[in-house]
Amino acid sequence: MTDRGVYWGFARLRFADLIATRTRFFIGIGSYFIYVSVYAARARAIYQGKDQVGGLTPLEGLTYVAVAWVLRSLYTNPLDREVTEEVRRGDIALSLLRPVDYPWSRLASAAGEALVRAVIFTLPAAVLIALVYPLRPPAGPLAAAGFLAGTVLAFVVYSQLNLLVGLCAVFTEHTVGLQRAKNAMVDLLGGVLIPLTFFPEWAQAVLAWLPFQAVTYTPVAMYLGEMNVTRGLLVQTVWAALLFVLVRVLWRRALGQLTVQGG
Repeated sequence: MTDRGVYWGFARLRFADLIATRTRFFIGIGSYFIYVSVYAARARAIYQGKDQVGGLTPLEGLTYVAVAWVLRSLYTNPLDREVTEEVRRGDIALSLLRPVDYPWSRLASAAGEALVRAVIFTLPAAVLIALVYPLRPPAGPLAAAGFLAGTVLAFVVYSQLNLLVGLCAVFTEHTVGLQRAKNAMVDLLGGVLIPLTFFPEWAQAVLAWLPFQAVTYTPVAMYLGEMNVTRGLLVQTVWAALLFVLVRVLWRRALGQLTVQGG
């Protein structure tokens, strides 16, 4: 079997495992509909008596909220928590016995989960939200294509952030604080809770240098035509490449630091 076939096997196993326990995703559709409803109500309050806030019209603001949460439903995965648990339990020793690259195998498993989410979670949630709320379609064919490509890159950036947090368990044992900090920064500084254009200009300048905006704000801004597609994809690709290098460096250091007790 080729290397590509091996990692496809990890994705396929994760896909089959999650399909067998799909009930939680059906519950998640309801949860995300509630999230969108709450933030849509907040958006209506923000836009009351105003034609535009942060460069977005009321319809664009509502669309931003819906698309951002739908996108979040796809790229989210528990990679940070799972890697941490493998390190703490010592199960990572068994993973190291396999003739595969550990970080790549974990990313392949996360890709399998993203496929499950896309089919039985994200798409049904998107249809339900679009039936209830008046949303704007993509700004054009190029914006739609940019959004789809940006969704893939958002998953890559988010999963590598998760992997970095999980690998920190080799050095710190516990990563609960890091996981919570990462989740808060992805949601707040990445544009899930509010568009980055709602921040003061000085804050936007700072956030542009952080990877979190590549997860949610950039693909949604491309969808709305608020960001040039080429520029948006370039930003996401650069962050995906930088995080890939960081993962490889941290993994190399983790291998020298890893201690498995018991057995």
